[in-house]
Amino acid sequence: VAGISTYLLCREIGAGPLAACAGALAFELGNSTLDLTVWGPTMAGPYVWLPAGMLFCERILRAPSARNAAGLGVVFALAVLPGYVQPVFLAYQLIGLRVLWALASRRVARPAAALLALGAGLALPFLLSAVQLVPAAEVARESVRSMSLSAAEMNPAGLLDWQRFRQAVDLRTPSNPLVLVPCLLVGAALSERKTRPLALFYLIAGVLCFVLAFGPNTPLFRLYMKLPVAGLFRYAERFMWLTSFSLAILMALGLEAVVTTGDARSPGAAFAGVAAAVVALAAFRLLTPKGLRPVEWPVAALAVAACAAAAASPGLRRWGGAVVVVALLANVLAVPALARRQYLLADGEQLFTHAATFGALRERMTPQDRAYFIFRQPFGTGFRLILKSASLFDVPTIGDYEPQMSRRYAEYSVMMRLGRPMASLNDVLYVNSWTPPGLNRRLLDLSAVRFLLVDPAVDNTAAVMQPPLVPVSGFAADASAGTDADVRLYENPHALPRAFYVPRVAVVTDSSALLERLARGRDDPRRVALVEVPPPTGFTGSPNNDGTGSVTFETDDPEHVVLRVHAARRGFLFLADTHFPGWRATVGGTPTPILRANYTFRLVEVPAGDSTVEFRYAPTSIRLGTCVSGVTILAVGILLLR
Repeated sequence: VAGISTYLLCREIGAGPLAACAGALAFELGNSTLDLTVWGPTMAGPYVWLPAGMLFCERILRAPSARNAAGLGVVFALAVLPGYVQPVFLAYQLIGLRVLWALASRRVARPAAALLALGAGLALPFLLSAVQLVPAAEVARESVRSMSLSAAEMNPAGLLDWQRFRQAVDLRTPSNPLVLVPCLLVGAALSERKTRPLALFYLIAGVLCFVLAFGPNTPLFRLYMKLPVAGLFRYAERFMWLTSFSLAILMALGLEAVVTTGDARSPGAAFAGVAAAVVALAAFRLLTPKGLRPVEWPVAALAVAACAAAAASPGLRRWGGAVVVVALLANVLAVPALARRQYLLADGEQLFTHAATFGALRERMTPQDRAYFIFRQPFGTGFRLILKSASLFDVPTIGDYEPQMSRRYAEYSVMMRLGRPMASLNDVLYVNSWTPPGLNRRLLDLSAVRFLLVDPAVDNTAAVMQPPLVPVSGFAADASAGTDADVRLYENPHALPRAFYVPRVAVVTDSSALLERLARGRDDPRRVALVEVPPPTGFTGSPNNDGTGSVTFETDDPEHVVLRVHAARRGFLFLADTHFPGWRATVGGTPTPILRANYTFRLVEVPAGDSTVEFRYAPTSIRLGTCVSGVTILAVGILLLR
């Protein structure tokens, strides 16, 4: 997708086949594309559609039509579907800059029609992908990521500065968008009158994004933050994605200038391009603290020599262009970006090192149990013990890798782990210790954490967990006994079940006070659940209700839970699953409101005796989104077939 769409874009803006091929290779094998493909496939999915979006933007500016608007809409609908919208958000901004540039330079034949087609094309993805976007918006509204981020939350690893950028160039890390050979061709793109207007745009766009990547360190970024929803996304240095793309287009335009034949190119412009390549080579050398890699010197010399030969002899321009493409390939293949290549697993064997351990844990657990993983960072265990192991081996846990949990659950989990209110998104996403000294045992027990799987290298449970946990026989770190020496399993005998009967509820209208009382109060969670609003029936339980009950799971699927409840007296069923829009409950087949209880979980009223409680996830947002997508697809199809 990246290569083909970039090739078509370059052809659309006037590059020949050879130059377009060079641009496609520069983007397809560029630092940003490689990095996202290795580290974040859900990020790479949207990013690689960027050149296709720019292709239809160029077509609309040249010849606005419903077909081109539909093409633009379909491209970005496909980009949105992986569920990661930041690359699309950046792409829309680049299109906005491109349109402003075209209008300012008066290179739009029919401005009104072009703006109408662009507006329709940019709105269309939200309608085509509504089946995903509408429920996703509902999730986002409840999510811990629903608010604008502070500078510390936006750049949790620290802001990019000039020194860090130079180190990135020196190490060829992903935050560096610069590749040597494309940098050498920028001057050629600017020196030639044919390619200069678009080259100037992509140079300015690339530089703007480069500056924005330094985040609040620059006044430009502080001005940018005034845009709507600009503060929702992390890592300002991701603007380098657009710089990397702009450099690939400049590579194509530069090579097109090199191979231009006939009277279209003056000798002065040709040699100016060669001089610019020499200057760019010197600048690249100065930018890298340790200098160029040994292989980069001959690659650069080959590219500069090919440009010089093409400038000196028009008959050699095609051959010179071909040599530049060879130099580009040698550059990206011999000196690729680090791009976290060490994390590519040849066969995934590391991930399954502890498969038997996770399988044994899963067999011990019932639907009433949850697990808690206490591991080092994945790099410390070679990805053998990771939070995602829960998904890989189907072990129900209360945590995950950077989860988009509800804000309520995030606040609960931070209070559980740190013993204080959540102060920042970083408290949720960047965890230094899963069992710090401030861990709140009451909240851990209420989360139904029956088992704790622990990496011995970070096992401090004896000091933190009071009352103490119970080591599970057969899981001790004793390789000689034939057990898994890399993990320890503990059972928490004080864990509450995931679902249980509660005789009464207490109303605490202040949510912060409720969480504090839940964490440090004297209430017995088995006897009373804390809610923020009274039940619709007005029933809160009898103060002298000492009745008991039992709960068993009949169905335990991700979107469908059925429980059999026996209650000695009228009361409530508590379920330690997240309270969330879209869940509906019935008790004995009768719809029943779901209350938010104990800050973030679910509770329904149940009668005395036996009853069946059913929870089903059936959000209206999915049906609404499906209808919008269906109608839009039908309308676009009719429009295109007319």
